[in-house]
Amino acid sequence: MTPTSALLDSPFRQAERTLRRPSSAVWLRAVRLHTARFDDALAFYVTALGLTLGSVDVHPVTAATSARLLDAEGAAVFELHDTPDAAAGAHDLAFAMPRRTVTLLRARLTSAGIPAAECGAALTFSDPDGNCIRVDAIG
Repeated sequence: MTPTSALLDSPFRQAERTLRRPSSAVWLRAVRLHTARFDDALAFYVTALGLTLGSVDVHPVTAATSARLLDAEGAAVFELHDTPDAAAGAHDLAFAMPRRTVTLLRARLTSAGIPAAECGAALTFSDPDGNCIRVDAIG
């Protein structure tokens, strides 16, 4: 029996080829940022960037404070940890927003006195710990 093209391209073979390729469906679940300036950083990410405060917790042993921040869809994607004796916990953070929202963010940053630079369709600025933040305009 000679294999036909239908047998060579069966759903099983298609699935096998798909599994061997790197996945293009990768979702970011959460970012944890350690900060020496917890109150300032929390105010920045909620007020300036527009994330929603989900909860604030205090560790029962170390008494370290942490905050869980939510994205526009209500998913907990950002954790902020008070680490007074450590340096800032990241170097670059990147977010994406609809183009119209980036325009509103630019106005909010300007009114808060936070310097921001436009680079093509992206807006860059720094958080209270000096971490570079890039917000890409999509849509």
